[in-house]
Amino acid sequence: MEEAFLYGFWKGRRIERRRPPEDALPEDFPFEELQEFNRGNPVTSVLGPQGFLMLRGAPKLPEVLLAYYDEARRMSCGRCTPCRIGTIVICEALTEAVEGRGADVDWEAVRMAARQMQTTSLCGIGFSTPEPMIGAIDGFLEELKTTEPVAAPGALARARLYVSTATAPCIEACPANINIPRYIDYIRDGRPEIAEGVLMQHYPLVGTCGRVCVRPCEKACARRMVDKALAIKDLKRFAADNAGAAVSHLFSPCAPEAGVDPEERIAVVGAGPAGITCAYHLLQMGRRVDVFEMENEAGGMARWGIPAYRLPREELRGETDVVKALGGRFLFGRKLGRDFSVNDLLTKMGYSAVFLGIGCALGQYLNLPDEDQSAEGYLKGLDFLLEVEKSQKNPGGPAPLEGDVVVVGCGNVAMDCCRTARRLLKKGRVIVSYRRVEALAPADPEEIKGARAEGVEFEFLSAPKRILVEDGRVVGIELTRMRQTEPDASGRSGVKPIPGSEFVIPCSHVIASIGQKMDVSVFSEADGIALSRWNTIDTKEDYTTSREGVFAGGDAAVGAQTLILAMTHGEGAAKSIDEYLKRRTPAFFPRRRLSRIIKRADLLGRCPPAKPFVESERFEVKMLDARERTHATPWAEVEFGMTREEAWHESKRCMRCYRLIALTTREPVPQTQATDDKTAAL
Repeated sequence: MEEAFLYGFWKGRRIERRRPPEDALPEDFPFEELQEFNRGNPVTSVLGPQGFLMLRGAPKLPEVLLAYYDEARRMSCGRCTPCRIGTIVICEALTEAVEGRGADVDWEAVRMAARQMQTTSLCGIGFSTPEPMIGAIDGFLEELKTTEPVAAPGALARARLYVSTATAPCIEACPANINIPRYIDYIRDGRPEIAEGVLMQHYPLVGTCGRVCVRPCEKACARRMVDKALAIKDLKRFAADNAGAAVSHLFSPCAPEAGVDPEERIAVVGAGPAGITCAYHLLQMGRRVDVFEMENEAGGMARWGIPAYRLPREELRGETDVVKALGGRFLFGRKLGRDFSVNDLLTKMGYSAVFLGIGCALGQYLNLPDEDQSAEGYLKGLDFLLEVEKSQKNPGGPAPLEGDVVVVGCGNVAMDCCRTARRLLKKGRVIVSYRRVEALAPADPEEIKGARAEGVEFEFLSAPKRILVEDGRVVGIELTRMRQTEPDASGRSGVKPIPGSEFVIPCSHVIASIGQKMDVSVFSEADGIALSRWNTIDTKEDYTTSREGVFAGGDAAVGAQTLILAMTHGEGAAKSIDEYLKRRTPAFFPRRRLSRIIKRADLLGRCPPAKPFVESERFEVKMLDARERTHATPWAEVEFGMTREEAWHESKRCMRCYRLIALTTREPVPQTQATDDKTAAL
């Protein structure tokens, strides 16, 4: 694609390559990534905070700029005059240009309006979008002084030759690319029900995610450059808690969309976050969906693996019931590989497509030398959590634990295990052993903090060597001290055992929480489902598998990951299934492809604030007293939600650091049902 580059203005530099002497190409721009956006359909221009690049086959510069600034005008929140007025001034000038009256425009006045936007606007749309306009006026004024009509305003977007996103670090960090500043805007305006609507364009488990999300968005939040990241997860929970109704109460069955065959039925296998989200989107398209679930309730690992003190069951139930509200069916107690097969669904049971969201429901032992996996007191983490959860319905609840407990591992499942064990252990110690330092633990730091508050102890830089068993029962675990090595070429530090540092912790229970895996025994050769070398379902970018008509996502496709990623896969797979049934073509995800370009070309950067912000205290979650959590009401929800005043104050901390990034293509970009378009209407 480098040879296709013609001219542009990038990072303050005018670049002309249409005639000799040719200017140097933009440094570090990954032109090869443009080729991957939509193979066979070349990218013809790129616009963003750095300026613009024009490639072979691009529309005229005024037309490209008008598409960009028309979107900036629509994105302007209207709270500050420079952006509200400046985008209108620029759009009016560019409309004149594309209609053939560019020579009559006072481009210096337009430049002044753009500079005013750039220097005085209060949010990212205002201060980051003027750069392409300023660059065009400073470097390529003759291109703007058109004397012949170019095209009708808006033609690029209508012809699907223009792809864009208003994004921010938090949006790019979120696997679902949720428009986080938008729903925070609605919370600030006192409209939590519309804030929840923004989220529900992507998934129905809003309150669930607002309680258990691992918050990649907060790690990327640009507010960290001022004081502390925004409490995005807590604002999400606030939206769900204050929307006025459970998600399932907001829906009724949907009529089929155009092109949907009402006789076609889709089987979703697994009622976890991926399966529920896939069914949710398909049902909204008017598709007929049956959800097969081996347990007697929906929710998957969110239901059986996350303890009630983190995720109240009524919250999850109110959100998974959306499947029934939309006209779908749950078929509980039906297990893949036992009661039916993938092949049965397609050849005997009459389903036109299948989505596999079966998760990674098998825990793993430590597999130490000579370990006795049958020893009483030796458990896999997921088995332990599942046993405790199912025993909640017994008279008297779960049986108490006797003797000290050691949990090996420091992921989020390990934190659930140690905190659950602490609630069941009336007297004794709960100790977590992890082979690396705390900073490298995969668990959410807030979960580690919560565990410590409840009395859990930690042994970092320690690794299991041997489980001690006497008379068929665990009596202790031998650990080895580890030391952290120097970082390797990738920057990652390893660990090595310290010779002679072995020590023993006497205990009655060892809980292995070192990862989960998928149960591959549910598949037969007749199913035709290929597995990856990690024993997950081998899937392509569009969630298709080796068996035609079968799609997969969530943990079953990528290994044990996060709830938000599973829901993202469910949404994407629904679009792929819809495309497959309508046209037998693969789904195309332009937003995801655009994210790759944004990352590779660093079009977003860290988004430092363009003006000083007054430091403001981050919202701190209020919690039950630690002793009450573990003794008086051990299964009550630990975290309290925000009040309206707290949510308003926290939402005001958002810097709304949007960056508008766009590209054009030579041919129309394939479209699936676009949630971005629906969300834009909110």
